[in-house]
Amino acid sequence: MSSIAFKPFTGLRRSSAVPTTPTTTNTSTLSKTVKFHVSAARTSPNLSNRNLRVAVIGGGPAGGAAAETLAKGGIETILIERKMDNCKPCGGAIPLCMVGEFDLPLDIIDRKVTKMKMISPSNIAVDIGQTLKPHEYIGMVRREVLDAYLRDRAKENGATVINGLFLKMDTPKRWDEPYVLHYTEYDGRKGATGEKATLEVDAVIGADGANSRVAKAIGAGDYEYAIAFQPFEPLFLRRTGR
Repeated sequence: MSSIAFKPFTGLRRSSAVPTTPTTTNTSTLSKTVKFHVSAARTSPNLSNRNLRVAVIGGGPAGGAAAETLAKGGIETILIERKMDNCKPCGGAIPLCMVGEFDLPLDIIDRKVTKMKMISPSNIAVDIGQTLKPHEYIGMVRREVLDAYLRDRAKENGATVINGLFLKMDTPKRWDEPYVLHYTEYDGRKGATGEKATLEVDAVIGADGANSRVAKAIGAGDYEYAIAFQPFEPLFLRRTGR
């Protein structure tokens, strides 16, 4: 069993500057408005001589972007991803606005799609692309390329990226206790089997996909709807380039 060598966990501390009791104000309606005071900073008075520590579980687009944002804000960020070269057959379509909002290079788009037909198992078909303007398209990316790009950028901004498999977590029983994560670390650890490790953090972001282990650990994740679509391209289209 191993653990990451961070500063010892000292727990969260209440700040006298932040009111612990919310104030209630009557409005003209029958409802009441509850006001809260929320503050955030690189170093918080709620912590003892260290920055907030956050673990991001999952290194896909959501996890990579979250880790980069946290690291840029001075948060001690640890991203855990089980498969660094994950080549997913689904989830590669991005809207054009994502290129600008996430500051992505245009050459990360592998293919430009203007028309697509989606057919459900019950044989219901939907044509996608009819509302696109002549200059617009749906950007198709290779997930192993996009994911790696966002993870590398998070690392460049100070995040710690771990090749590991999240197993479970112990949730705090008291307000001043940490979340304890249990995972298997593969970074040079005992070949393919890896090594068991633990990590204590103040907060956890579950970005580990539709069947999220983080969601199951907190009792969220019971849903009854489609979680992914996978497009199939006929082989002759690849050969002819049409």
